[in-house]
Amino acid sequence: MDTENTLNRAYAHWLKDGIFEIGFGILLTGVGTLRAIIHFAGQKSAAYYWLSGALLVFMIGVAWGGKRFGEALKERITYPRTGYMAFKPPTYNIKSILAILALFIFAGVLGGVVGLLATQPNQQEIGGIVPLTQGIVGALAFTYVARRIEVKRFYYLAVFSLGIGLVISVLGIGVVLGLSFFYLSIGLALVVSGCVALVQFLRSYEPVDLNGDSQ
Repeated sequence: MDTENTLNRAYAHWLKDGIFEIGFGILLTGVGTLRAIIHFAGQKSAAYYWLSGALLVFMIGVAWGGKRFGEALKERITYPRTGYMAFKPPTYNIKSILAILALFIFAGVLGGVVGLLATQPNQQEIGGIVPLTQGIVGALAFTYVARRIEVKRFYYLAVFSLGIGLVISVLGIGVVLGLSFFYLSIGLALVVSGCVALVQFLRSYEPVDLNGDSQ
């Protein structure tokens, strides 16, 4: 039995309703919007500090409540149509721990580099490199997911990520504002993609009763 292939099909089935994309898209849209507002507020204003705190609260709140709200939606919308699905809690070995540690290190280094670049005087030149790099990274991530679990709509998100990164790069609006618009754009694209997937899911599957008959 090909365990990896079976697991990939299970992930694809779990993503079929688009609910995860909608939730993750809302998170990125909120982060991008708040970060742009913080940028325009100015570092010396009281709003800057209030909004910076609000951004952290928003991210924690969405991360904490998103899983619960998503599961509630699946119990109401998805499971009555496809049956209940739950993944076994992951067991961590040394490779998994090292991979997670490497991910945190990469995120920390990336955040530090972005923070350093944001303080440089030549913002227009640097601002063209960072969003393009993010667009390429996003495109690679979406392509990897699309190929691994065979969810074709992620290919469109990969093309969009590369395209919006290139557009923001050409505009040269600076590091912070460029990344804010990038996250906002990717978030909106995820929401749209998730909503389209959800509509298609609702049209393709009908709720069933306990006897397995369509309602």
